[in-house]
Amino acid sequence: MSIPRRFFLQAGASTLLASLVHGCVQSSQRSLLSVDDSLLAQTKKRGYLLVVTEDDYPPFEFLVNGKPTGFDYDLLERLRKVVPFEIRQEIMPWQGILPGVAAGKYDLALTAVGITDERSKLLDFTRPIAESTIAYIKRKDDRSIKTLRDLSGKILGAQQGGVSLAAVPDLEAQLKQQGGAIAQVKQYRGFAEAYQDLLNGRLDAVLHNIVSLSVLVDEKPAIFELGERVSRKSYAAWAVKKGNQALLDLLNGFFSNLHDQGELKPLQEKWLKISFEHLPPQPLLPGDRPIQ
Repeated sequence: MSIPRRFFLQAGASTLLASLVHGCVQSSQRSLLSVDDSLLAQTKKRGYLLVVTEDDYPPFEFLVNGKPTGFDYDLLERLRKVVPFEIRQEIMPWQGILPGVAAGKYDLALTAVGITDERSKLLDFTRPIAESTIAYIKRKDDRSIKTLRDLSGKILGAQQGGVSLAAVPDLEAQLKQQGGAIAQVKQYRGFAEAYQDLLNGRLDAVLHNIVSLSVLVDEKPAIFELGERVSRKSYAAWAVKKGNQALLDLLNGFFSNLHDQGELKPLQEKWLKISFEHLPPQPLLPGDRPIQ
């Protein structure tokens, strides 16, 4: 902060110090989010807010030399600065995250969770942080796949228990209308293995969200090629246990502030290689959205 020279002429050192301290306190108070009493009690009982993130889901969250990084990690660091309690983070494979939050083992799935009708029965979602529509990726040199229709008779890869697997019925319905059908869908714990099988010819295409595939193609344009969207328009959000309204309100306030202050778009462009100007202010379930 720049202090005009005339200020020093008009005020003593003690007055200047008091003014600076007062200003910093006011700024700190303005930056803190309002926290519901029930959430404070909930956090006090555990001693901290416990969030869980995935370890292999770039660009949203992943590890570099054993340290967490990515879009969601940047958001976590900003969240830590505006809440009056400690936030601890655990990192684990995808398969244990949502069951852990639904059971109350963790307070928050701080990861890009695809919003589905089935998940909404056990979890509540924040306002979306990104689009998560499922598309496909293929090998650059594979000339047999040019349009969505060409996925008929092909072997596809999807994540076990993930939203890419949940998008398969939409794709099957579209292919059926054209007289086609998927040959097989192989399920993988992580996408790294699925991409490797794609390169080795064990798969013809991999289904994943449009953001992750866009980043991969941006990094390896000579190897992979992005295909069409295969499902209804969908979104990714953070998730809390069903009924934890106090935490949900806090997080939605956090995202609203980031959006209003112009901080969310630069983070999206940095990590996702795309920005989303008009995300809905609340989750929309797949049943509310037509197939693209």
